[in-house]
Amino acid sequence: MTGGGSELPAVARVLKETFGRIVRRSAYMRSATAIGLAISADAGSGYVLRDRFARHFGVWREAHHGRDVAFDLLFPRGLELPRRGAPPLRAVRAYRPVHNIGHFRYVEASRLGENGQPSGDLTLWDDIQFPFDPALRGAPDLTLIDVSHTPEGAGCDVEEEYSCDASGIVKVTIWNRSAAYRREYTLGRWSNSSALAQEAVAVKHGWSRRRPVR
Repeated sequence: MTGGGSELPAVARVLKETFGRIVRRSAYMRSATAIGLAISADAGSGYVLRDRFARHFGVWREAHHGRDVAFDLLFPRGLELPRRGAPPLRAVRAYRPVHNIGHFRYVEASRLGENGQPSGDLTLWDDIQFPFDPALRGAPDLTLIDVSHTPEGAGCDVEEEYSCDASGIVKVTIWNRSAAYRREYTLGRWSNSSALAQEAVAVKHGWSRRRPVR
């Protein structure tokens, strides 16, 4: 533990009740941030600080012909972020969809269960829609259109390309390669509505009332 806030009596009490004696406090709780910044700024110190993913990041996907929902891990916990000026991390998925609209629900989790599904503390990221059917690419609001199985969607090649830079910013470019159009999104943690929170609990228990990913 580090940070001045960890010295508050209420924080100490909750930590003790939750973790017992497992918690280890830094000897420099109030100064740890300044020390880390000083080390990072001193190129001649001999120390190299590397940022890592603190949690697993991925997207929910439809599985078993729509009968189930599975978690697709994109960037695992512990993965090192690239250094400044280095190429970003990349993850690519390519497939032929079976729906007219792709509904992508991103989430990060503190750990994964034995079946690969997210477990522990879940944090919801963005919730986006992409028109697999070329006829829908001009639609102003895809959330108003029902998701359905269509030959137009199934006949195209789709590619998702994810990137993460040195600052930890995650972006995704979704291509309809067959119809030659794409959309780019910068993903964030600002999708925290009560509906999405209920969805995370539902999917965690193996079912979903929302639209399939593909």
